[in-house]
Amino acid sequence: MAIAAASPPPTATEDNVRLLLPGFLSPETCKELEFVHRSCGTAGYRPSVVSTSLPHLAATGCGHLLLPFVPIRERLRDAVESFFSCHFDLFVEFTGLVSWCKGSSIGWHSDDNKPYLRQRAFTAVCYLNNHGKDFKGGLLKFQDGEPSTVIPVAGDAVIYTADNRNVHCVDECAII
Repeated sequence: MAIAAASPPPTATEDNVRLLLPGFLSPETCKELEFVHRSCGTAGYRPSVVSTSLPHLAATGCGHLLLPFVPIRERLRDAVESFFSCHFDLFVEFTGLVSWCKGSSIGWHSDDNKPYLRQRAFTAVCYLNNHGKDFKGGLLKFQDGEPSTVIPVAGDAVIYTADNRNVHCVDECAII
């Protein structure tokens, strides 16, 4: 989920540019979202990526499948606003489910690294499955700060600024 700020993002210190939220989603919610994604996912925005976006669900007559997203999106936005002290300043730019399939990866970048992405202030990622059980690789690695590596665990979420304070990559995924 990418979150844009109505005003410039707050100045975070080196100590608070990202936060891991263990157990943010219940196992039942993870399974429900995984079902939606397996049912409605389409070729994604990069090779070996499958994506399910809210506009896609609405456009394909699957609007009823949007319902699980709404409370999760609101909770994530609230967590971002609380952690970064920017209450009522944010709107959610993108919400979707993205699968990183065998062979997929992405090199070092920030989430506001293109002119059309400059409005992004924060990113939130929720994991629906488990590293080491469902797949290998796919680690979210940051160049600086802590946590420096996020190991995907179903239900965990990580929130971070979308700017160059959080340059990150995802290493190559493999199926177990």
